[in-house]
Amino acid sequence: MPRPVKHSPDAMLDTARALVLAGGPAAASARAVAAALGAPSGSIYHRFPRRDDLVAAAWLRAQDRFLTAFLSAAEPGADDKSADRAARERAVDAAVLVPTWCAKNPADAGLLLRHGLADLLRGEVSPDLATRAAGNNTRLEAAVRALAEETGIPLEDVILAVVDLPYGLTRRVLRSGGPRQSDIDTLRRAVTRLLAGN
Repeated sequence: MPRPVKHSPDAMLDTARALVLAGGPAAASARAVAAALGAPSGSIYHRFPRRDDLVAAAWLRAQDRFLTAFLSAAEPGADDKSADRAARERAVDAAVLVPTWCAKNPADAGLLLRHGLADLLRGEVSPDLATRAAGNNTRLEAAVRALAEETGIPLEDVILAVVDLPYGLTRRVLRSGGPRQSDIDTLRRAVTRLLAGN
């Protein structure tokens, strides 16, 4: 019978995330994660051979979680009737999802909002993590581009509505304990207007 895993990869990534949030990117060394977990350093290096792999995996896990929710809101469903109208509604839902998801997932949101992946790295990451990062960017870009194509709205306007505006509002309201329902309502109105067209 295999021995139970005492320190799971998720526990390692949770700890790396907490260290970054508390002390910045430099705080999340493999040694610091091991010390915080009470684990031997070798157990961290066994899972994450490089320090950059450890912090990249923590950041990408947060991004994966966010993208799962965002793409679920943005991508078409089987019951979409009018492509243009349904796409506009999905775009609004995707924009509103940003602050609501961040409020429900404050640790992952903090990591994503405070640091870009490149900010966390000192060098290169393993090829599988680099591929995963590139794939996530491609998925997000494809979803936003599809919304632009389905609605007939210029891509730059869709990016402003579903990426830039929600991101800016979210960064602001999370600092003050939000989002409140009024923040969500304001965002929904603003994005709806931006996507209304001429």
